[in-house]
This record gives sequence, structure tokens and C-alpha cells, in this order.
Amino acid sequence: MDKKNIVVKSDLNFSLLKLSEDKKFISDLVDLNAKANNYGLTITENTAREIMLYRQAALLENERVEFKSDAITRLTSAFLQTRYINQEDFADTMGEIINLFYLIKTETENAISDDDLISEMLKVFTETCFGSIEAMQSKGLEKILREYKFNDKNIWNDYEYMDLMIKIYGNGYDNADWEDYYDIGYESWEE
Repeated sequence: MDKKNIVVKSDLNFSLLKLSEDKKFISDLVDLNAKANNYGLTITENTAREIMLYRQAALLENERVEFKSDAITRLTSAFLQTRYINQEDFADTMGEIINLFYLIKTETENAISDDDLISEMLKVFTETCFGSIEAMQSKGLEKILREYKFNDKNIWNDYEYMDLMIKIYGNGYDNADWEDYYDIGYESWEE
């Protein structure tokens, strides 16, 4: 057999494997429908396809390769139960959460297990960011990364202190040390 046949055959095998995994991913998400219905959500095949496309884009953006999608199914299952997810933007919200999941996995060099990360993301999303994707992308992401990369558990104390200083001194409060740590601007602390 020549090289060309080997390459074509391996490309075909990879394509068939990917197609099989995509079908399984969609099926696994649709299987979450009974749980989703308990929270007023419905996962149709189209919704599952959208989430799959978000997953593929997030993998590319974060330069990751993943052969099994069960972590994203567990992530979706966990986030179904929050009161902050609604049907209208369910796929888009999950797309943002999936992207953050892979970004954190990459930034922490896989030091945190999938289940621990899912648990931490859910906690930060519901208890700290109160369902705000924007807050999750800035403060939530920063909290998780600082906690796992630098073992820094005091980030929320820092934010509380900064909040207090802004309330006392207004937006004119300027401290160079804070600018080294936070690049999201004072406005986001006034929410």
C-alpha cells in the first residue's frame, strides 16, 4: 500500500470516529432532557447541536484536543439546575461556560480535575456572580485561576476591600497596586 492510501484511510477513520463521537455527544445531551424539564428547560436535538458547535469552537480557541465529551455533558447537567439559565439563551450561555471551562483547564495545565472544576465553576457562577456571564468571565475566571494557579483564596477579600474604598472615596480612588492585579476597571465593581 502506498502513502497516499494510508493517509486517506486514516483521515477517513478519524472522520468516522469524530462523527460517532458527535452523535454520542448530541444523544447524551438530549438524554439530559428529563432533568432539564425539572428546571423548565428543554434540550432538543438542535440545542444539543448548537452546544456541540460551541464545544468544538472552544476546543479550537483553547488549542485543545478531546476525544470524549462526557465532561461537557456533566458540566451541562450541573448548570441545568441553576435558576440563572433560561431557555431563550440556554445554548449561548452554555457555550460561554464551556469556553471558560476549557480556558481554565488550559491555564491551569489540567491541574484541576473536571469534576472539581465543574463544582467550582457552578459555585462561583451561582453564589458569587449570580448568573452573570460577564462577571464569570472576569471576576469568576480570575478567582478560579488565582485559587488554583497561585493557591490564593483571598481574591474576594480584595474585591470587598476595593468595593469599600470606592464607596468611601468614589471612582477617583487610585492605587497602583490594584491596577497590577485588576484590568477590568472600576466600573465593574459598582454593579
